[in-house]
Amino acid sequence: MMDPTALKLAADLGGTLLSGAAGGLGGGLLLVERSLAHGLPQVAVLGRSAADVVAPLEAAERLQAGGLQLNLLALVPLPGCDLAATLALHRRRLGALVAALDAGLPWLGDKPMLVRRLPGRIRRATPVSLAKAPMGPLEKTELKAFLADWEKDRRKMVFRRPEWREAPDHAEHGGFETDLWSGVAVPEGAELQVPPLELPCATPLADALRAALRLATGVPVPILPLPGDPAPLHALRELTPEIAAFRGPVRAWELAFTSLARLPGPPHFCARC
Repeated sequence: MMDPTALKLAADLGGTLLSGAAGGLGGGLLLVERSLAHGLPQVAVLGRSAADVVAPLEAAERLQAGGLQLNLLALVPLPGCDLAATLALHRRRLGALVAALDAGLPWLGDKPMLVRRLPGRIRRATPVSLAKAPMGPLEKTELKAFLADWEKDRRKMVFRRPEWREAPDHAEHGGFETDLWSGVAVPEGAELQVPPLELPCATPLADALRAALRLATGVPVPILPLPGDPAPLHALRELTPEIAAFRGPVRAWELAFTSLARLPGPPHFCARC
């Protein structure tokens, strides 16, 4: 039986419910299309929740009404969705993309930023000491200035040596988990559940997104590490290598989409071709 909450969400956003990788009705994906014409450059925006895709949908509608030649695919995973498998299953339906953006990661301190690195996640029966995550002097200085109200110990715990915590299913299976930043070895006996992620910063995509945030907000936009879940961005690589984490006001999305529409995209393909 189809989840009535998912049906209401689809009706509210004007989207289509896609099945999950197993072909069932639960754990699927909500696809909201703002398509102007077949074969135009396409951008996908992933929201961790429906609220994350409201601003990009509004921006796309405004720009398309003004004549911008760009299609938007907004994606919202439903509870229980295996995102990587579902995106692989529906890759041809979604088609060729200029870029895929994760709009669900919160900014540090709720201030505009772009993401340089995201930690992975490891699990182990018992906690052990981890090496300190490497961080260059420039990155340390930028982070300290950006989070001026954070104590040194708090920054160290989040970005350099995260604490272990009981796994969500600890009562049933036991075990502890923690974040694992790139450059830190996986300790013996630990299971790597999600790999760390490093995002390229000196690319046309990153330049377009940073310029959009700077123009929309009027403040400097640093590129910093972010303690967030990288699994959805890993999954978006099923669709395109051009991925980034991005969020912002409607005006930032408008500026970003305008720039992305001018970037070279891959050869077009989709289920209609």
